[in-house]
Amino acid sequence: MSVERGSGGRMKWIETAGGPFVLVNLDDVPLWRGCEGDYQQACEVDEITGLVSFGDPERQRIALVFGDEPLSTAYLTEHQAFVQWLYADSEEELIEMVDSQISLAVWECGPSVEIRGAAILFDAAIPGMELASDDFLEIRLRAGSYRVRTADIEPGGREAARVHQLVLNE
Repeated sequence: MSVERGSGGRMKWIETAGGPFVLVNLDDVPLWRGCEGDYQQACEVDEITGLVSFGDPERQRIALVFGDEPLSTAYLTEHQAFVQWLYADSEEELIEMVDSQISLAVWECGPSVEIRGAAILFDAAIPGMELASDDFLEIRLRAGSYRVRTADIEPGGREAARVHQLVLNE
């Protein structure tokens, strides 16, 4: 489900029905079975981020799972990062805080995932074949292996965010 946050929302925010998000390469999305098969495995990820296999047993695909809390999420292209809304009075204040504080973040390293150019972030409960345009965030990156790193950015004001940044493995 897509939501508009704050006044004059300029970004697309998505939410889940209560479970985790998954990031799946665009051409693998139709193979994600959601609550009909892959959702339970995504829910079993007990870290903030993790990987699960899905699809044909002969040719497994990999999904990156954003576990923990089901927070409203947007993508900041300039930081190659998913931003999850912990609290803020407006979208503008939250994004300004992330922009000014991201270089000071204390990062927790997560798994690496192969991105083949385009990938989709969506609610793990939704089968890939049933996604509507307001159910997902599409990202485009140079093809390669990316490490996800996560930080909670809480500078002590009225804004806080969890940030999942994708960093190209060199």
